[in-house]
Amino acid sequence: MSTSSSAERTSMLSSSRHHVLYIALTELIFSIIFLIVGILLSFTLGKEILDADLVALDLHIFAYFFLALSTILGIFGAAYRSRSLVAMFCSMTLAQLVFGIGSGVYCLTVLFDNPGDLVMRLHWRKCISLDTVSRSFCDKTPMMKYLTLALFVQIWLIEILSLYSSQAYVQELMDEDGDAVKVYDYDEFW
Repeated sequence: MSTSSSAERTSMLSSSRHHVLYIALTELIFSIIFLIVGILLSFTLGKEILDADLVALDLHIFAYFFLALSTILGIFGAAYRSRSLVAMFCSMTLAQLVFGIGSGVYCLTVLFDNPGDLVMRLHWRKCISLDTVSRSFCDKTPMMKYLTLALFVQIWLIEILSLYSSQAYVQELMDEDGDAVKVYDYDEFW
């Protein structure tokens, strides 16, 4: 069984602690950006888009509001070295990842779906008076489709990394407190 000195353990803890802080800050920045974009699109496109598009936007806004709340827990947990807050951050991130993938797939399906020529022509007439970014989302341009796909995949990968790093930090805090599950060394027994 290997033992590490307290200096090595402190450096490992600060390293994992910093990883949780940096990843939680990155998630917070992404969730704020996604919230701002979702709210702006909801207000600018409100009556110009189909009901399915509006539902996708509302799910998007709710999912990333929830992510912002959970990342705040992660930041405070890592800053105050609170195992319970970091564990709660990890579980809330997992719940948001599952919900985010579901709502993201729905949002992408709505965004990539072609409702038909007649509906698209009506859409085009409604969207012509909007600004460039809103019109790109309203018209479902390929650039906006692939930009949205790239952003969703990127935030999902960051959330998966967040799960890994927060779980590692929780385990290190448990090891430090002596509360971790003891690994039994069978070689010493015999």
